[in-house]
Amino acid sequence: MASGFSTAGSGTIAEILPLPGEIAINPGRLVHIVPRVSGITNQVYKELGDRVEKGELLATLSSRELAETRAELEAAHSRYQLASVTYDREDKLKNEGITSEREYLEAKQARDAAYIEYNLAKQKLKALGIKENHATTCAADCDPTLYEIHSPENGIIIEKHIVQGELLNGESQPFVIANLDEVWINITINQKDNQKFHLGQKATISTGVNDTEVQSKIDYISPTVSEETRSATARVVIDNRDGNWRPGLFVTANVQLSETEVAVVIPKTALEQLDNQTVVFKKTAEGFVPQKITTGREDHQSVEVLSGLNAGDEYVAEHAFVLKAELGKGEAEHEH
Repeated sequence: MASGFSTAGSGTIAEILPLPGEIAINPGRLVHIVPRVSGITNQVYKELGDRVEKGELLATLSSRELAETRAELEAAHSRYQLASVTYDREDKLKNEGITSEREYLEAKQARDAAYIEYNLAKQKLKALGIKENHATTCAADCDPTLYEIHSPENGIIIEKHIVQGELLNGESQPFVIANLDEVWINITINQKDNQKFHLGQKATISTGVNDTEVQSKIDYISPTVSEETRSATARVVIDNRDGNWRPGLFVTANVQLSETEVAVVIPKTALEQLDNQTVVFKKTAEGFVPQKITTGREDHQSVEVLSGLNAGDEYVAEHAFVLKAELGKGEAEHEH
């Protein structure tokens, strides 16, 4: 006995336009890592395809530039300390009436100039991505040339251009990291269909493999068209935390252009072909029997019934092939 029967009734038929699309990385979630100093690669800790977290160590460099910047900071700090001590002494002597106003002002000016120099040295080190102060610039047992490359975001390493011993500089791009938890679907709109699209339209995205599909809405339509193809681009954003949607793959986007209310609508899973006719298995006093129907408009899930099935009739909505097989078996036994 077939399972899954339903009652015919009204519903909506959506006008669907299938269009080609391509999965793309959201550029806002793509990070090109560039070292802020030049140096020789000491160690590489991550490989292509590795998933990394924000702040995770990717590689280390040995950088003379960093060592020189750290040395400049230490020297500037020492000069500032000395100038501060001198100023404090002159300030005390001035209050006691021992030193002159000119010597006091010279000490104050020297201290202020040393502070500016020291602060600039700290900012220079900070600009290299080193968050340190004079007390922790480099401990006695540390390597002042050591520069660490950390991941600025969560993601997956999709490009790797770094090996141990390689010289890197400000133009190098050792890693490219992409957060693929959310991806874009770029849909190609033909010139003749441009006026049919607007923001918020529903779109069902399918890979055509293993019935993988997801629903979303159009959130962007390009204001210009391609000079080469004369086509526009629409975009939907989909959740990809399961990793099923890989950038670069082609997909089909079934975009819903409109919805129409119809008197009788049934799922396509209810349809069977019998003697070259479209039938559904309708419930009668004798059980479920094949009923010829005439169909009208349809979308990718449902079909309108124009005749043969009325609202309120019960029918087999899925697995009707079981009844069809039993019917064929009965006819064969009858012939024998």
